[in-house]
Amino acid sequence: MKKLLTLISASVLAATAAVADISASIGISGNYAAYAGTGEEKNYSETGTLKTTTKEYGAFTDEYASVFAELNLGDIVSLGVDYVPMDIESPQNISNEDQPNQNRVQVDFKDLTTIYAKINVPQLGGTYLKLGYSSVDISVNESMNSGTTYSDRDTSGINYGIGYAHEVAAGFSLRAELTYSEFDSVETNNGVATSGNHNKIKVTDMIGGRGTISLVKSF
Repeated sequence: MKKLLTLISASVLAATAAVADISASIGISGNYAAYAGTGEEKNYSETGTLKTTTKEYGAFTDEYASVFAELNLGDIVSLGVDYVPMDIESPQNISNEDQPNQNRVQVDFKDLTTIYAKINVPQLGGTYLKLGYSSVDISVNESMNSGTTYSDRDTSGINYGIGYAHEVAAGFSLRAELTYSEFDSVETNNGVATSGNHNKIKVTDMIGGRGTISLVKSF
């Protein structure tokens, strides 16, 4: 998925290179985000019979930096790519705490990449709208009493938002924006056959909200 996003963004940027009145912008952002989803775990016996189903809703917040680059196609439309170079870390979930069968699971979201269109609204001063498509790798970090591991996954989804840009001087500007994201469901398992204590985890209804302050330089 990450290769596909890179290919799409490169193709779009290359195709617009012949358009008149093109400029470029680069920037760095500080982000404060909240993410949530519903997790369902199904535990099977050695005979492949479903023993228990646990379903819970969870949410967490994190702070991280990102960088981006844009091609400005005139004064209204810009096409850009935003990349988060650090991991977004979920809290650690502990089951059977302080027991011999204690389990620990934590998830890292890696290489969050977004391609987007930014549309200025001149009638509202520096106001702009954004519509994007994001992809992220999901790394499952576990310490299981059984010694099993859960395979990593990736997911993608759309996001949209609104922001305001204020020009400072000499091509520099400040932006503040809010975006909302929805991600596709993901499913993973512990790698054990259904005849050997197979466990399956599915996460659905994954959403996120992100508040961003950016410093931008246009050329």
